Amino acid sequence: MFRAMTFILGLSIALAATAARSETVKLSDELTIHYETAGSGDTTILFVPGWSMSTEVFEHQLAAYEDSTEYTFVTYDPRGQGESSKTEHGHFYQQHGRDLNDFITALELDNIVLGGWSYGGNEILSYINQFGTDRLKGVALIDSAPKATGADNTTEWVWYRHDDADGFEAFFTMGPLLYREDLLAGFADWMLADKSEANIAWATAIADKTNSTTMALLNAAGTFDDFTEDLTAMDGKIPLFYIVRTDWGPVVTSWAEANTPSAMVSATMPSHLGFWEDPEGFNEEFSKFLATIK
Repeated sequence: MFRAMTFILGLSIALAATAARSETVKLSDELTIHYETAGSGDTTILFVPGWSMSTEVFEHQLAAYEDSTEYTFVTYDPRGQGESSKTEHGHFYQQHGRDLNDFITALELDNIVLGGWSYGGNEILSYINQFGTDRLKGVALIDSAPKATGADNTTEWVWYRHDDADGFEAFFTMGPLLYREDLLAGFADWMLADKSEANIAWATAIADKTNSTTMALLNAAGTFDDFTEDLTAMDGKIPLFYIVRTDWGPVVTSWAEANTPSAMVSATMPSHLGFWEDPEGFNEEFSKFLATIK
């Protein structure tokens, strides 16, 4: 039975892998980026993974666009994460935004629908803050937020409370340094609705490719980010899409109505990793957004 299950698992991984083309691009002497692509369309969908994660989380989206002639789907491992270079420096989202610009330039990408998941939202908004929207056709925040901290993270579209009364910020900053194994397991558990042993092991293995210092620096630096003005400035000029987990829906919907009324909001994800756990549902919602882009 074990050999049969191992074969089936290996086959499923191999089939998923055929959906993407895996490549690398050297952006500087210290930084080589691993990325994956699928499809061959003129419009680029570029998804950025979140804190400590990699292209692996978007395997179902890569598979969905494998045969597309309308869209090219691209995703990459940010510096320090996944299979990209483990650099000594640059672990803050302003630098990640510059890396994203270098990546877009190196691959000569244009007509981009840019999506950021979790802290990947910081990365794409940092790019927009520094380089503008000339190459963009749309922007999607995938269970992400434009601002890291606020007075109350249960009623504001932010990750953390200023006073960290719930210990959430400390867990993701000091956890990698003081109790890495517990942090990895807790992080995987938090991201998933289906907390099976296999799912926890899969998510933990991805995060484990990022070293503890990089994790701590990224989270600590990310708590100072506030890209609210950059996001609100795009309202009515660039199509915006916020797709979040269901429990975040009321807060995000209220924020969007007050600040970016033209944005499309979908609170349909069953978990932080909802696009992986329910790819059909996510892809359907994302396709609705793509249909609004001229």
